[in-house]
Amino acid sequence: MEDNGLEESYLNRSSALHRRHYGQYFTPDAIANMMKQWVLHNLQGRRLLDPAVGLGKLVRDIPDTYEIDAYDEDLKILDANRDFFTSRASIQLYEHDFLVDGWDKTYDGIICNPPYIPFRNEDEKEIYLNLFRQNMDVSLSTYTNLYALFILKALHQLEDHGRAAFIVPSDFLNARYGTKIKEYLLHDNSLEMIINTDIQMGWFKGAATTSSILLFDKSNSSDAIEFIRTQSDEEIQQAAAYMLTDRKKPLGIMRHRQDLTPAGKWRLHFYQEDQKRFKNVQPLNHFAAAKHGIKTGSNQYFCFNNSKMRQWNIGKQHFLPCISKSAQLKNPFFTYVNYKELVQKDEQMLLLHADEEHLKDQALVQYLADGKFHRVDQRHLIRSRNPWYRYPVLDAAPILVSVFNRKQIQFVRNKTNVRHLDQLIGIYFYEEYESDADIFMAYFLSERAQELMANPHKEYGKDLKKLEPDDLNASLVLDIQTLSQEQKQEIRSLYGRIEYLTVHDGDERELEHHYQLLNDFFHNWIQSYEEEEL
Repeated sequence: MEDNGLEESYLNRSSALHRRHYGQYFTPDAIANMMKQWVLHNLQGRRLLDPAVGLGKLVRDIPDTYEIDAYDEDLKILDANRDFFTSRASIQLYEHDFLVDGWDKTYDGIICNPPYIPFRNEDEKEIYLNLFRQNMDVSLSTYTNLYALFILKALHQLEDHGRAAFIVPSDFLNARYGTKIKEYLLHDNSLEMIINTDIQMGWFKGAATTSSILLFDKSNSSDAIEFIRTQSDEEIQQAAAYMLTDRKKPLGIMRHRQDLTPAGKWRLHFYQEDQKRFKNVQPLNHFAAAKHGIKTGSNQYFCFNNSKMRQWNIGKQHFLPCISKSAQLKNPFFTYVNYKELVQKDEQMLLLHADEEHLKDQALVQYLADGKFHRVDQRHLIRSRNPWYRYPVLDAAPILVSVFNRKQIQFVRNKTNVRHLDQLIGIYFYEEYESDADIFMAYFLSERAQELMANPHKEYGKDLKKLEPDDLNASLVLDIQTLSQEQKQEIRSLYGRIEYLTVHDGDERELEHHYQLLNDFFHNWIQSYEEEEL
């Protein structure tokens, strides 16, 4: 049976629950071929390993002259292609858990699409973490995904001249639990390339995450890792051809190992190449600082609506106006009219802000006592504060950005003095650029901004993406210093009309027309050098 037919048959015969339990996502044909080409290219030796063989796609078509050890603990998926495994004398099939078995074996080549799942239970977690402490002297985070364990154990079993290829989700490149993984990769010194794909390519059915191909060569003498970003099938083919060349002219971004830190967000390196590809851009931190909103430690406790304020009879002087969640922002402009409407709807728009001098107010004292009774003062962020009910307060930010997004990043121009909580990120401009906030907001409303700024997110399921301040600070924005006064005025004029039509529910066609003019301006001004040459 052809690979695609075999996959479809297995998908039809196995439940989604079963596949999720084993973290099964099938490798696209082009990627499988690419990984095989890397591992077999100039390979010294004939012993190969696939630690999570599944239906056998990654070892199919490998010549019989290679001896292949293949592992998988899911008998159901192995039975779906049992004829293939039994017909290949060169394949030794182990129906066991690779993470537990065969620690003393070594291989010349390893190719793997490991399962994408967290630890299933506490017992499993303890078994695996103990094995890695005993065999590799590595202490891993309890949040580590199993695919990262497959990488580490496989590299531990790779011969000094060996080559390996993995296809994995890219979240460990940014996640806190990935620090130990990246520390090992830097120490191991065999990682040559990371080829990343944007989420829109959809390499894995049912898995809404960006993926990376990790390519290793133990005989590697390079002091750098190359970060290659791909956004289309054509760019994947280009990377596949490039990896088999002498690679004297880099396709991606080269980063010296000594300049990479295990705790750093490595995914940013894929997108910093845009600064070389596009003209008239700079990282946001050249003009502003992106910061998380106020972290109270318990929004449920510290946020009030009018009803709750009346219930406790606490005076208005003890509150700051606030935006407590991103869902309260419905369009790109937040005004005092919007704030008052939300207050009237009894939304939580008030933030308790108690000073020592306020403690003469008996209603406030009673509420704080109730907080202590319910152990609010013992919560994680709160227990180290003195007094426990005081938290750092930021000024209102001129531009707000939603932390969680789906289709695109949500930017909002804050026309008020209302603070924001930690579901939002605030953009605070340096003093010399404060007067240009509207111009930057105009850029944030453009398609070009979404293209250049939407990449370094952390992805969750169902297209949900999380944005961190560090991601924003490194994102590329309009280099306002390149604009003439006439161009600034043109942008302000278009932006002003968009704001007016949005706030006053103006004609929709006129609004779309002005958005198109704004898009045209930034598309022409922030061109890639490739576009400029056409």
